[in-house]
Amino acid sequence: MRLFFWGLVAVAAAYAAYAVMMSAWQYFQVSGVVDDVMQPRAIADLGSARAVKTRILKETAESGVPLEDRDVSVTVDNRLYTVKIIWSFPVIIYQGEPVLSIPLSLTRSKQTAGAFYLPAGRAFASAISRSTRVRSSPAGTTVTNRSHERIAPAASFFAS
Repeated sequence: MRLFFWGLVAVAAAYAAYAVMMSAWQYFQVSGVVDDVMQPRAIADLGSARAVKTRILKETAESGVPLEDRDVSVTVDNRLYTVKIIWSFPVIIYQGEPVLSIPLSLTRSKQTAGAFYLPAGRAFASAISRSTRVRSSPAGTTVTNRSHERIAPAASFFAS
């Protein structure tokens, strides 16, 4: 009888450890998804709070965390995006209803401003290369468009 009791205690402890680890895994999955969505470029691409919420729900479902529409709240107030997610990990389920659950919540905020906008693709790269292009002057010095400091003499590597 004693062995049976300690066997049940060991199984209960293992299941409790499993439940804690799975709830921590869910928290980190949801946190990673929200951090990815709340990146400055992603917010600029999505725009509205409803689009941010839809993307969070879609990506958490893809990562294996079942969230419902009522679990996620996204608000925008003066270019401050606030995401609040409240959900629970069911530990004991009886007849399809959770009897014991571990409550989890996550809150993230991100202020958007004009400083977060970066032009995409080649336009941004060509703007950088134009402003830092090396130029040679008739005096034999090589200068940049930004600093106009002496860097190196202008010399050709090929014999002329």
